[in-house]
Amino acid sequence: MRSLILLTVLAVAAAAVVVHQLPEGEAAAQVVATRAQEVQSIAFDGQHLPTALLRSQLATRAGALLDAATLDHDRTAMEHALTERGYLAAHVEPALVTFDAGGGAYITFAVVQGPLFHLRTVTVTGTRDARDAGIVTLSSGDVAEADRLERARQMLADTLSRRGKTAVTVELTRDVPAAAVDVVLAAR
Repeated sequence: MRSLILLTVLAVAAAAVVVHQLPEGEAAAQVVATRAQEVQSIAFDGQHLPTALLRSQLATRAGALLDAATLDHDRTAMEHALTERGYLAAHVEPALVTFDAGGGAYITFAVVQGPLFHLRTVTVTGTRDARDAGIVTLSSGDVAEADRLERARQMLADTLSRRGKTAVTVELTRDVPAAAVDVVLAAR
């Protein structure tokens, strides 16, 4: 038992020797050095934003070092995600970065989501058979989502490929004040 107590006392004494305590000013200086340009938080400035969608597009993470190229990529990715979901006038400003006294970076993206665009007209061109237009499952009033437009294009292309048409393109004409889109599916 005495040897166990003696070993414990020696271990505590050795640990006390190994631990080096910095004076208060030096400790604060080391904290500042380790936080310099480290991302502390990312926020969005805007109304009625789909924050989960926006956050899912970010490559920048809290705890990572600040990187201008990654922030620009994040801005573009968020704008693209909003556009894909029908917010065709969406705009994300370049990141506003502020720093605290320790050098930590706080990032804010100003986001203008804009109105949700809807389809106003849907036209099929380049085909002689009027039934081909019936294949297209888009109609006036639908949300102008990129994946729905692509599915309609692909469905028409698959049908027309059996008749020798090799490509179908989607042409969009935006009416920003009306938040409307005119769609032309052109077979070639």
